[in-house]
Amino acid sequence: MKRRGFLHVFLAFWSSVRVRLMLSYLVVMAIIMVIFGGSLYASQVLFNPATAESNLEMQIYQEAQQLSAGYRQMLSLHQSPATLDKKLNSDEIVLLLDSSNAILDKHGTLPAVSIQQLQDKVRQGQAISDLTIPQSQGQDQHWGNWGYNVNNNYRVVITPVLDQNKRIATLVVGLPRKAVMPLFVIWLFHGILGLLAAAIGGYWLAGRALRPVKMITRMANEINATDLRRRLNLNLRDEFGELAATFDQMLGRLDAAFRRQTQFTADASHELRTPLTIIDLELNRALTQPHNCEEHRQILELVQSENVHMTNIVNSLLLLARADTGQLTLQRQQVDLSDLALECVERLLPLAREHDIILATGDLPELLVNGDPHYLTRMMLNLIENAIKYTHGSGQRVHVELTAASDKWGMLRVQDDGPGISDEHLPYLFDRFYRVDRARSHNPSTSSGAQKEVGGTGLGLSIVQWIVQAHGGDVHVESQPGKGTLFEVRLPLLHIPASQEALATSTHKFS
Repeated sequence: MKRRGFLHVFLAFWSSVRVRLMLSYLVVMAIIMVIFGGSLYASQVLFNPATAESNLEMQIYQEAQQLSAGYRQMLSLHQSPATLDKKLNSDEIVLLLDSSNAILDKHGTLPAVSIQQLQDKVRQGQAISDLTIPQSQGQDQHWGNWGYNVNNNYRVVITPVLDQNKRIATLVVGLPRKAVMPLFVIWLFHGILGLLAAAIGGYWLAGRALRPVKMITRMANEINATDLRRRLNLNLRDEFGELAATFDQMLGRLDAAFRRQTQFTADASHELRTPLTIIDLELNRALTQPHNCEEHRQILELVQSENVHMTNIVNSLLLLARADTGQLTLQRQQVDLSDLALECVERLLPLAREHDIILATGDLPELLVNGDPHYLTRMMLNLIENAIKYTHGSGQRVHVELTAASDKWGMLRVQDDGPGISDEHLPYLFDRFYRVDRARSHNPSTSSGAQKEVGGTGLGLSIVQWIVQAHGGDVHVESQPGKGTLFEVRLPLLHIPASQEALATSTHKFS
């Protein structure tokens, strides 16, 4: 069991969008760092000043060795060094001096002052040196990339031309220094490339990670109030999968709410249409046909009965609508449930006698709650009145009692021995306009005598449920066909007097 739990936590961790995004970004950053570091290292090696200087000197020495061999052969054959076939660059300078520093051969632009400087360096025995050639008038200036004249700054190597270990001449070879890129520019260039690569990688990762969000957004834009059956069904274990599941659950709740609203509107329209039709028919009959006073009186009584029925429906709907929008405020105070129960039983005794029902009470101990006496009374009246009406014709007794469960809850039980309710109807009893037996709905043809308005409006239990929940309690129903029904309301107690022994009883069982 622990292993399964650890495995579940491990899979949940690795399937998290945050973890996967972090790992993906680490991979992208690692690639960027490798490329950045390798490129920076290569650039630093390539553009390093010491490396560039060493490469330049090596090239000069190679040129000097080749030229020295050629000049040595020409001088040994007593030929003019100027006739030597030299394959030199246009910016390369060559100066060949004899033992007295007289010029034997020259290549490149060398003004007199520069030749004098080189002759002085030869006399001083320097092997390698720097030389700056002054710019002559009319000569094109070549500027380096970093702001100084590159082609006039030369690196020169002075080497002797030997014949059998005897110096026969001195060779001076020089090449212009190349512009070296500063380290700051290298860092700046690679930094910009790194940031650009990070931005591109981050944009790609963000687009990949937010792909489910785009799908949810597209689905949300396509869904309207008339089509709430569509679902995302994203089988993902990450945060987006949780978001999609929550979105699907929200759509399910909205779909159910719209269905309930549509059904509620249809039921309310049906409930109001019937009495309105009856009133219209009776009034037309009264106006178009001759009647005596007694017949007119009967018509007016029927119209009045239907008007009372419509008024009850409208008032109940208004109460529930205001309750749904939170516009009703309970006037809470200390209330004794036993007093309210006795008052409700006394008020409904005439109705019970009218329906030949025995309305009896059991134990009614003092139970104090913090509630609104008006709405609590209405809750009790609805439960007891429903029990009386639906017990008529198939049962004989309605029983009301109070008890306490532990020291926290007060219990109201209203039990009858009527026809009972089958299990298939129990989950819908508190829905608005729901009736177990449609044949027992409001019937205007029996609007007087013992059968007067047996069915009610179908809103009483919905009001009971709202009142109980508004007081922090709950209502429960148990029923067996042919044996009766028990409604049990549980409300939080304010306190139980010390003289009252708490009656902690289990749910009532039918005998």
